[in-house]
Amino acid sequence: MNKCHFVGKLVDDPYLTETNNTYLVKFVLAVEDHRRDKNGSKKRRVDFLQFEAWDTAASTIEKYTEKGDCLVIEAIARQHRQTDDIVFRVTNFKIFPNTYPDSEWDDEK
Repeated sequence: MNKCHFVGKLVDDPYLTETNNTYLVKFVLAVEDHRRDKNGSKKRRVDFLQFEAWDTAASTIEKYTEKGDCLVIEAIARQHRQTDDIVFRVTNFKIFPNTYPDSEWDDEK
C-alpha cells in the first residue's frame, strides 16, 4: 500500500500553475521528528519534503494557505521519471492556519 501521513508547516507560500485547464500547486513542508539517541538524549530533526496537489485541492491550498500554516497531509509517494526525485502527491489534507507568527521552524531553512 502506498499511503503516507504527514504533519508539517509550509516553508513558503504555495505556487499555483495552470496547464491545459488543470491546476497544480507545489509546496514544501517542514516535518519535525523527535527521538532519543542511544544515550537517551532528545534529538530533533526537521526534514523538508516536496508535495504537489492537483485540480481542486491545488486551488484550495493556494487560496487558503500561506507560509507558516500547519497542514495535515495524506499523500502517495511518486518518483518522477525524468529526475528520480521523490515527491508526495496530496490525496487529502486539513489546514490549520498559523497562530504563532514567530515559529521556531522559520530558523531552520
